Amino acid sequence: MRSVVRSSLVSAGLMALLAISASGQAAPRQPGELAWAIHYDPKTFDPAKVDEQASELVRYLTGGVLLRFNRQTQEPEPQLAESFHVSAQGTLIVFKLRDGLRFSDGSPLTSADVAWSLRRVLAPSTQAVVADEFLSPSEVTVDTPDKLTVRIHLPKRVIGIGQIFDEIAIEPADRPSEGRVTSGPFTVAEYQRGQYVRLRRNPNYWRRDATGAPLPYATGVRLDILNNREQEISLFLRGEYDLIDGLSPAYFAVLAQKSAKSVHDLGASLNTEQLWFNQSSSSPLPAFETAWFQNQGFRVAVSEAIHRADLARIAYDGHATPAYSFISPANKLWHNDELQYPRESIAEANRMLAASGFHRSGNQLYDPAGNPVKFSIVTNSGNAARQKMAAMIQQDLAAIGMQVTIVPLDFPALIERLMHKQDYEACLLGLSDVEADPNSMMNTWLSSSPNHQWNPSEKTPATEWEAEIDGQMQLQASSSSQHERKLAVDRVQQIVADQQPFIYLVYPNALQAISPQLQGVQSSTLSPGPVWHIDSIRQEGAR
Repeated sequence: MRSVVRSSLVSAGLMALLAISASGQAAPRQPGELAWAIHYDPKTFDPAKVDEQASELVRYLTGGVLLRFNRQTQEPEPQLAESFHVSAQGTLIVFKLRDGLRFSDGSPLTSADVAWSLRRVLAPSTQAVVADEFLSPSEVTVDTPDKLTVRIHLPKRVIGIGQIFDEIAIEPADRPSEGRVTSGPFTVAEYQRGQYVRLRRNPNYWRRDATGAPLPYATGVRLDILNNREQEISLFLRGEYDLIDGLSPAYFAVLAQKSAKSVHDLGASLNTEQLWFNQSSSSPLPAFETAWFQNQGFRVAVSEAIHRADLARIAYDGHATPAYSFISPANKLWHNDELQYPRESIAEANRMLAASGFHRSGNQLYDPAGNPVKFSIVTNSGNAARQKMAAMIQQDLAAIGMQVTIVPLDFPALIERLMHKQDYEACLLGLSDVEADPNSMMNTWLSSSPNHQWNPSEKTPATEWEAEIDGQMQLQASSSSQHERKLAVDRVQQIVADQQPFIYLVYPNALQAISPQLQGVQSSTLSPGPVWHIDSIRQEGAR
C-alpha cells in the first residue's frame, strides 16, 4: 500500500540537509558573471557532435546560429542571418548574412564559414544528430555566390527550419575550436573536469540592446558540475547560484518555504519520462531476453501493469501528469486527442502475457522456454523522482511475476551503455523536447538514427511498424500541408501507443527557481528554459 508519507519524509530530510552549510561552489564568481549548476560533465564541446543535455547547453550559450527559435512565440528569428527566403517548392533556402560579422577572435565571419559549418554537420562522418532533420543529408548541397549569401539546395522540402538552424553553430572554416572561437554570446574559456565550465563574453558578438549597448550583459557564465541537489539548493539560497532549472517537486517544496518569490511552476512541460527495453539484436543480451523485449504483448503488459497516476502523485508530489504519448497535452497543436492506448489493468496484463506464451508458477513469471523473467532497469543516479519511479515500477511489475533490479549509474556511464555498448536490459530516463514541432523528433523516430533508442542505427527497419513510422515522419517533415502533417503525427502517436517501444510514464511540470536579483528573464517550458535568451539576462545592478 503506497502512501504520500514517503514524499513528506523526503522533504523533511531535505530540510535537515539544507540546514547544514554547503561547501563553496566549484570556482569563485567573477564580477558580472552568472552562475548555476549542471549535473554532469559535457560529453563534448564540439557543437556539431552534441547528443546530450550538458553539451547542448554549452552549444546554445556559445554557438552563433543563422536563426534562433524564439521559445515564447515559437517563431524563427534572424540572428547571424539578416534575412532568409525559402522557395515556393521548399527546396532552396537562401540566407543573407549581416555585414561586418566577426568571430570571437576578431576574424571575419563570411558565407565560406557558414558553408563549411553546414557541410560538416551534413557529413556522415560527423554523425551530427541534427543531420537527420534534413531527411536526405547526403543529397544537400551548399553554395556561396558572394561573401554574404548562402544557398542551401534540398532534395525535398524540410519543415521547421527555425528549429533546425537553431541547432547548427557557425564555426570558422577549417579550424573548429570546440567552443573557444565562436560567433555566439560566449566562448569556452576554461574547463576543469568534474568541477566547472567557465564561459567568457564574446567581445565581437553582433547583438546590441535598444540603447545600443553591446550584448551580452553578463561578463560570463560559470557552470558548476555538481550532482548534489542539496548543495545546489544551499548555494542558490546563499545567492551564489542565480537559477535552477528542472527542479524536483521535493526541492520545489523546500524552496517555496524558504524563498517563495523564487519558485515558479510553469505547468506541464513538453518533456517525458519513459521506460524502454533494449530490442537490438546486436546487443550482448541473451537471445531469449531480446525475444521478450521484441514481443509486443510483453511490452504492452508492462505498460498495463504500471500505475501512472501513483507515479505522478508520489514521485512528483502531484507536479506531473500521467503520460501515454511522446507529445504532451500541453502541446495542443500536435497532441493526438483521439489516442487509444493500453489502460491500467493487471488482469489484462496477465492475459497479454499468457497469449504471448508466458506462464506463472507462484509469484514468478516464465517465458515459453522456462526462463524466469528477470531483468534490470538502469537509470541515472542523483535523480530522486526517477529513482522513486523505478522503485514503484519494480513493485508494479512484481504483481505480474517479473523480478526487477534497479541499477543507478552516473550519467556519463549510463550514456556510454545506452549509446555505444548497448549493454542494458531496460532503461528509465527522460527526454527533453527543445521544440514543440515534431520535426525536431526525427532523430528519435527514424529507424536509421543512432538516437532510435530501443534499436539504434538500423540499416533497414526491423519491423513493419517501424517502417511505417519512418514513412509517416518523412511525410510530416516534407509536407507543406499542416493538415497532412497533423494526420501523419497522429498516426505515429497511435503506432507508438500500440507497440509501446517507449512506455511513457509522466510529463513532469516545468519547475524553476530564479533569483529575484536576476533581471531580464523570460521563462519558457522549452529547453533551455530560463536562459533561452541568455544575452539579455543580468544581475540587478550589474553593468
